[in-house]
Amino acid sequence: MEITRDDYKFLRIEDTFKALHLHVNLIGIIVELGFPNSSDCSCTMKIVDPWHLGSGLPVKFFARTIQALPRVDSIGDIVLLSRVKIVLVNRKITALCNETSSSFGLFSGNYEDDCIAYQSSHKFQMREQDKNFLSFLREWMITHCFEDGSCCFTSLKDIKEGECSNLSSQIVHISKDDKDRMYIFVWDGTEMPPCNIVVNFYKGNQYLCIYGRPTSPSPICSSERFRLCVEPEMLPIYVLRNFPTCGSVLRIIVEKVSEKQAIHCLQPGQHVKFLNLFFQVNMGLWNAIFTPSTKMQYTMSTEIEAFRPQSMCRENLSSRWNPGPLHSGITGVAHEDAPFVTLMDILTYHNVTAKFKCVVRFIQGYPQDVRKFHDSNGNFRLLAILEDPTARICASLYADEGDKFFGCDQSDEEALVKKLNRLLGGEEMKEVPRNPPWVQCCLFSFYTNKMDPWGSRRFRIFDTWIIDP
Repeated sequence: MEITRDDYKFLRIEDTFKALHLHVNLIGIIVELGFPNSSDCSCTMKIVDPWHLGSGLPVKFFARTIQALPRVDSIGDIVLLSRVKIVLVNRKITALCNETSSSFGLFSGNYEDDCIAYQSSHKFQMREQDKNFLSFLREWMITHCFEDGSCCFTSLKDIKEGECSNLSSQIVHISKDDKDRMYIFVWDGTEMPPCNIVVNFYKGNQYLCIYGRPTSPSPICSSERFRLCVEPEMLPIYVLRNFPTCGSVLRIIVEKVSEKQAIHCLQPGQHVKFLNLFFQVNMGLWNAIFTPSTKMQYTMSTEIEAFRPQSMCRENLSSRWNPGPLHSGITGVAHEDAPFVTLMDILTYHNVTAKFKCVVRFIQGYPQDVRKFHDSNGNFRLLAILEDPTARICASLYADEGDKFFGCDQSDEEALVKKLNRLLGGEEMKEVPRNPPWVQCCLFSFYTNKMDPWGSRRFRIFDTWIIDP
């Protein structure tokens, strides 16, 4: 459809600088979305139109309540603005949409959808000719690319603790805990860097978590707890099966009420750019949080295409993961020809019982006193926390397999301590910070309750031993 000057009822974004301090009508595609500010009931977005494809025009909304602010379903949707005022904010041309004098309507950017606003302010009125403009923008979006108005983006493999970065990623899952804290799980096909272990363990009334559920107290775990995941409990197996099994999944923590209200526009499978995320490490686990300047930005179709080859890696469990040459050589295994798999492969495997070979780091062991490694019957008992770029799990060493693993007499405490410290990457088991080495290891999974095989699934190390230096 051609839009001529005679029937163009909306001001082009490129002409807004000529309308300073005037009230105008605008229509544009939402390419960037900020989070609502509950202190002054405001939010921001950026829009573009066919005549302005740069960084976009900022639009700031003010309302009397948070609920009256725009709730955008998806970046790439269309906003129709009536009587917004063009002003300068920090030397930038900005459109102000005030609830008392302006109005807005939000429309799907999908060409096949109806020309009906899925949200509008109480003063908004749709005109018949507005449908023509809406259809024109939807049609134009199909064949045009948008310029990226932000700075460069960081892959998960390059993130740094204590820094803010931009991240382009795929939404894997969104969940909420019992404290109303939200978690956005994102993935870009790369592996986050391993963290130094700078905290040894938590002490308190919570017991060590195995697969996200607390165990009963025992000589192995005492009252110590070491985090297996960022969220309070590991996600159920039916959710984990939708996760990619290679590459790291980052948890973005959302705590503020105003930020949660903008999360409704995110859905699993979407590709979203986050601007100015703050990356941090807690208990050796990466996570990210929103900053006051965090925003979400439009992702072009060409960028979405780039994710497809990476998503194929989950289809072949046996051939696409080969970290063997990267492990330290500290351990040996009896199944050299078996393929390597990731811990996420193991967690999401279709059978409860199975055998695997993987490359992991030993993060911690329980008990921490080598004199308690054997029970009153002389059986070896050790619970280890293992991690790789995809997950963190607990696995036990028991009886003969434990003795085989350390390869020394149970009375030789000095040799036990030396081998364990080597495995944990420190001179002492409780030393921090530590950087545990990557080692190969064989695991098998089993269940302890026939009536609840998945709920009682456990992991044990077998056919693995520490090689003497």
